[in-house]
Amino acid sequence: MDEADTLELPPVPQWGRGRPRLAAQRIHPRRISIGHLKLYGRARGWALAEGAPNRGRTAAGRCAGLAVLGLGAWRPLIEEPKLLALSAGAYLVAAWRAARPVPPTREELRRNFLLGVQVLIGDRPGIHLRELYATLQARPAAAHLDDARIRGLLVECSVPIHKSLRLGSEVRSGIKAAEVEALLSPTPVEPPSEDVDAGQDIPEEAVDQAQKGP
Repeated sequence: MDEADTLELPPVPQWGRGRPRLAAQRIHPRRISIGHLKLYGRARGWALAEGAPNRGRTAAGRCAGLAVLGLGAWRPLIEEPKLLALSAGAYLVAAWRAARPVPPTREELRRNFLLGVQVLIGDRPGIHLRELYATLQARPAAAHLDDARIRGLLVECSVPIHKSLRLGSEVRSGIKAAEVEALLSPTPVEPPSEDVDAGQDIPEEAVDQAQKGP
């Protein structure tokens, strides 16, 4: 795994659920099911002539054509099991391709990471970086990232890093829940007025790699 692909981290609530290879095998039937629903939706939309100018007449003609085609293909498929198996296999491949996952955009990757950090913070006013690093590195998806690279990812997502954040009796550098929530909100907010560590002491290599993204 390329360590530069830090923005490909999945949301935190999904981290560590089962072995990756076994999980990938489990989602195969689901992907075919999703692809089947997509193909069915496309076929239904075409047959019902959704968006066509003369929808009633066009839909009637298309449905009639599909009925004739179905009646003509039914008997050969029943009489030739190999042809039926070939058709079923071709449909499964088409359903698999129809459900091909769309690569997330850079903004979606940032938002997924911020949502994961928000889940880790929970109902608290914030989280110290030491706890954040340890929690993330305990997850399989981020086990290969060191402290500097996770910090670089926070900078990439524009999360303000406070040098002194009091949580209970401890005062350490950390991030605030309200500021993470503000980054997830579509409404722009004013930057914090207090002293914030914007990440100037991050190793330049870590920041550059985080900014490159996938």
